[in-house]
Amino acid sequence: MTSPSWAVKAWILQIAAFILTFGAPTVVAVVLLITRTDPDWTGFPAHAYRIAGWTAFPFAALALWAAHRWLGLTAAELGLRAGRPVRAGFFGAMGAGYLTMWLGLVGLGFFPDWVTGADGSPIGAMSAWDGVAWSARAGLVEETMLLALPMAIMLRLRWSWPAQLAVLMALRLPFHLYYGPAALLMVAVWCALLRYAYLRVQLIWPFIAAHVLYDLNVAVVPLGPLRAVITLAMLVLGVLAFASWWRERGRHSEQICSPIAIK
Repeated sequence: MTSPSWAVKAWILQIAAFILTFGAPTVVAVVLLITRTDPDWTGFPAHAYRIAGWTAFPFAALALWAAHRWLGLTAAELGLRAGRPVRAGFFGAMGAGYLTMWLGLVGLGFFPDWVTGADGSPIGAMSAWDGVAWSARAGLVEETMLLALPMAIMLRLRWSWPAQLAVLMALRLPFHLYYGPAALLMVAVWCALLRYAYLRVQLIWPFIAAHVLYDLNVAVVPLGPLRAVITLAMLVLGVLAFASWWRERGRHSEQICSPIAIK
């Protein structure tokens, strides 16, 4: 049984990790939610936002190190090492991660743009280099800090699935508020499907790769055949992966994939 003091330390670490890695994006998202106007991102604000994005990498690494040394979470619990063979394969899981993002963002198409002149980025138009850096940060930092770490904590604490989903949504929603109220629908779909997929492999790397590829495909790859081929291939892999996991639902429970359950 995990002690109450361990739970307190775990959530302190999770909250600190969120503030250090997503504090600046959250502030920007809230400003955009309130003003509904794309601000002038030239000069100091743009530089400060980019610096905050780069510092998220070492802060995320530090948080994972603290989770291992301070909380005693193993690499398998943190999704950094496979505790068992990846069901549906690496690329199947990657396709599932891509599909979850695609479905979440498709829901935004049913709502009008919240921020005037927005182009899908909270900091306006980006260069190709900014797009690559943004995609790498989104994949590596978001999925380790907002999926792998909280799921490791909640599986150790044996929290119920509604509690797990609520926490994942609470972590993922704040810095996406620049989409307006529709962000709640996007995050709900995204987190529900992502949680389902992650519990079937409990390896974070396919979902990092999926997130990086999705954002690169949107921010860097020109609109055209290549973008369409990448999207179609990933969506097919994702559908096949979810279908495979759904067929197995009667033979496996979600906790089978947890290193805690197989100790």
